[in-house]
Amino acid sequence: MGPVATIVTGRKQVADAIRRCVPNPVLEVDSRFIDLADPGFNEDFEPQFRILNPETQKALRELRGEVVCAIPPGLSEGDLMLHLAHTLHNSPAVLLHAALQDLSPDGIARAIKGAEAINPWLLTSVAARSLTEHLVRMQVVTALRERGLAWTGWQSLFYLHLARAISKPSWTRHLRFGICTAVEIDPFGGTVYHCRYPRHVKGGFAVTHKEAPAEWPDRRFAVNRLLWNSKERLEKCMEELELAYFSGAGSWPFSYGGVNYGEQPVRILSRPTGLLQHLAPSRPSRKVVRIYQQDHLRFRSQSYYPEGQPAINPLPAKAQIQVTIDPLLPDNTLQTFLGRLEGCQLNLDFASILQLIQCGYVRQGAGTITITPKGEAVLDCAEKAGLTGWRLYLILRLLENIQTDESSYEAVLRQIQETVQDQCAPSPPQPPTPKPMLRNRA
Repeated sequence: MGPVATIVTGRKQVADAIRRCVPNPVLEVDSRFIDLADPGFNEDFEPQFRILNPETQKALRELRGEVVCAIPPGLSEGDLMLHLAHTLHNSPAVLLHAALQDLSPDGIARAIKGAEAINPWLLTSVAARSLTEHLVRMQVVTALRERGLAWTGWQSLFYLHLARAISKPSWTRHLRFGICTAVEIDPFGGTVYHCRYPRHVKGGFAVTHKEAPAEWPDRRFAVNRLLWNSKERLEKCMEELELAYFSGAGSWPFSYGGVNYGEQPVRILSRPTGLLQHLAPSRPSRKVVRIYQQDHLRFRSQSYYPEGQPAINPLPAKAQIQVTIDPLLPDNTLQTFLGRLEGCQLNLDFASILQLIQCGYVRQGAGTITITPKGEAVLDCAEKAGLTGWRLYLILRLLENIQTDESSYEAVLRQIQETVQDQCAPSPPQPPTPKPMLRNRA
């Protein structure tokens, strides 16, 4: 990065921290200076924008030399990066990206010095999520307005389906062998929960055995584990985690989950306070994953062992595997909700759940999440528009494919458009880059 590069960021706390560490000019910019214009994209699924703040757009277009978009890692601040990329396209400025893993002086200096061109898969992932938001909203927003209900976002809608799901009975199927338990998974690696009593499984299974270095506890899901037994309100928990980041006491804690969008595991940089006091230290270990497959059925077991210790269970013989069907009673605790998210390989996205709480679609108690009558009305509108929980889950999984292959962008968006607009009951589409088990690599 050049010595006179201009740094652009989206939050005042981040801008102030950067100014204290580097001499470069720092601009604090609201990402909403442009937004998607109807219908949102052209026939090639290229985003189409409208200008909301001409003064900001003009000031950015006048920038010269290197421009560094310095934002927290991952997807949460991605709209600013996408809008800058569009605004500076074909301009004399060179846009770079600096992922601020932490706001310590050394962390900021290291990120700014190492700024580089934006990874294509990250930019296309952000664009795809923006267009998906537009597609899903247009499918249901009219029905919501007619009933006086606010739109909270497609991922919030998925969370609302989960909140209702945990309030009803469900069943899971497991394979058991010794102390090893394998849970049923879908083609994308997510845990399967049946809303009706499932059929019994008989016959043999093909077993795939994989081992990889890992850490235990799994730091990819640190946010979920920090909240596991918390009785605090979620907005307070979010404020504590943000404060730790903005003060330089900890690294960025809001990672996506099983798919990496540039985030690193949470690190404590100084004496922890609040939730971070409960962050369990991770130790090097060996992760043993077994996939049991019978036709379209898949089960997965995951075990962690200290380095050098052999796996306790040898590969099972057919007769040694016991299949069980386990009931789950209605349970609206936060822990159960987080368990459903982790079964989807996701950390809690605070913005999505807080939108539901603020609009009165779910009610938050001491360690509980309960769907309200207003929330049920939203789901009624969504399901009449074909936006079932399964359909939204498919969209979530389709979007993750771009992280692996940015060239799948157009194919993914076409499948999402078909999934949103098809009123028939959806069947699992074939992802452009199928990865049923690689998503769960350590």
